[in-house]
Amino acid sequence: MPEPPIAHKVKILFLDVDGTLTDGVIGFTKDGDLRHFWVRDGLALEWARDAGILPVVISGRDSLAVAARMHDLRLEHYLGIKDKVAIAEKVLARTGVKWNECAMVGDDLPDVPLFRRVGWPIAVCDGAAEVMPFVKSITKARAGAGAVREAVEMLLRHNGKWDDVLQRYEAL
Repeated sequence: MPEPPIAHKVKILFLDVDGTLTDGVIGFTKDGDLRHFWVRDGLALEWARDAGILPVVISGRDSLAVAARMHDLRLEHYLGIKDKVAIAEKVLARTGVKWNECAMVGDDLPDVPLFRRVGWPIAVCDGAAEVMPFVKSITKARAGAGAVREAVEMLLRHNGKWDDVLQRYEAL
């Protein structure tokens, strides 16, 4: 078993949206934009929150479709953000959590500043090649197809909470 990327528990999980929680495809209709979200990613984020990991979604794009999904999952979210680090620093100041107690799941260059700061940077397997040197873990699942679920399971196992999820569904 490989050594975990960090020694202490993860308290905050920062997430990108497009190309991370979604497959990166944006559709448009006369009424607005469309995104596809993997239902198991959303379920995993609820488990994370229930297990004491605060999911915080920060996206460079503003989107009614994304806002609706974030409200559906009751996730803290910031959309249309150009400086993801500034938002993350406000979250850290509010919660008293340190950078090395955070994880980040992302896919592209705008995520690198957060990757460089968090204790456990995670890229989706189909993320941009340029971000891979900045991460400690890479998912096997693609963006928008279970990558976030996989990352959350890693974090829950690391924090010793995965068995609680399994017991919740009588799967243990």
